[in-house]
Amino acid sequence: MDYEGLMIKYKYRASPVLTEDELNNQLHQNEKIELGDRNVMDDTAVIHFSSGYMEIVDKWYSVKGFLTGPALGAVVLCCWSVTDFSSTMIREYLLGHQREFFFWGFGTGVVIISFLLAWLFSLMLRVECFRWTHYPVRFDRKNRRVHVFSTDGDIYSAPWDEIFFTTGCYTKTRFKRKHYDIRGHVLAEDRKTVLRTFTLPVSAARREELYANWEFVRRYMEEGPEAVAHVLKLMPPVEGRREGIFFGYWYLMLSAAYGAPLFLVPFLMALYLTAWPFRLFAMYSCKIPRWSAEVEAQCVIAPDDPWDISAVHNPRPLWRWMLGLDMAHSMVDKKRAMTAVENS
Repeated sequence: MDYEGLMIKYKYRASPVLTEDELNNQLHQNEKIELGDRNVMDDTAVIHFSSGYMEIVDKWYSVKGFLTGPALGAVVLCCWSVTDFSSTMIREYLLGHQREFFFWGFGTGVVIISFLLAWLFSLMLRVECFRWTHYPVRFDRKNRRVHVFSTDGDIYSAPWDEIFFTTGCYTKTRFKRKHYDIRGHVLAEDRKTVLRTFTLPVSAARREELYANWEFVRRYMEEGPEAVAHVLKLMPPVEGRREGIFFGYWYLMLSAAYGAPLFLVPFLMALYLTAWPFRLFAMYSCKIPRWSAEVEAQCVIAPDDPWDISAVHNPRPLWRWMLGLDMAHSMVDKKRAMTAVENS
């Protein structure tokens, strides 16, 4: 799983300027990538879609909770160790029992090491917990700007045409495994120094697998909502609130089992049921991100916008869609059907 940018933030990148790899793999806003027989992809990451702007989740939203499980378990275990050994030594001391130096030395060592480990694992826990439920990026087509809710909680904006987009990689040195993602660099006036970095909500083993997701965003900004709206099938219901308890499980399943053979689905459903409580803990320990008044003022949706689509238009019931029993659902058609009923 790719936690680059969240666990080790992009601002601590090894090079303060664009690397040769980033320059060689730049994605240009005004250059269309031909996908052949492939369609553009949204990766069920769009929060809100309209003629004026499109808001998406971050690339860590789909795996939120996976890191929380081992981190929370380790913190609890270390805290139990500190409490157990400390209380034992205090009780033995108050009762006046004679103990060898090894008892006190070993117990003190365990307490100190467990305390330090608890602190380290609590830092790991904070990668997903006690922060924000997600870190949205808003592509403001009307004003040709991109608004970013950063992992530090601050909000910044940059002109769409001036952002340097590229495919970056995260190398897991031990297993020699790479994850590529789509990064947007906000550059200084020299057009070389990287000031800020954000990502689109997808990682892949090969750069070529990212082009369909890049084209989804690029075509929306350059060609309009009608060029990509047809691929919208599901939206995370996280706009101004936390995702629903059961939605978290189904979304976890969708992210993990996408493309898996049908016979593996029951096994994966049971497997990710164990990860679900930790996703709930992570989500409900976090704050909900809020855009500034300035960003909201720039992103006002017209009441008659024909492309105003949100989680309200998600398939019902959700479990049928997640299990592949109702894949014919189209959010655009649902939007038009609801509008027709309202106007009748």
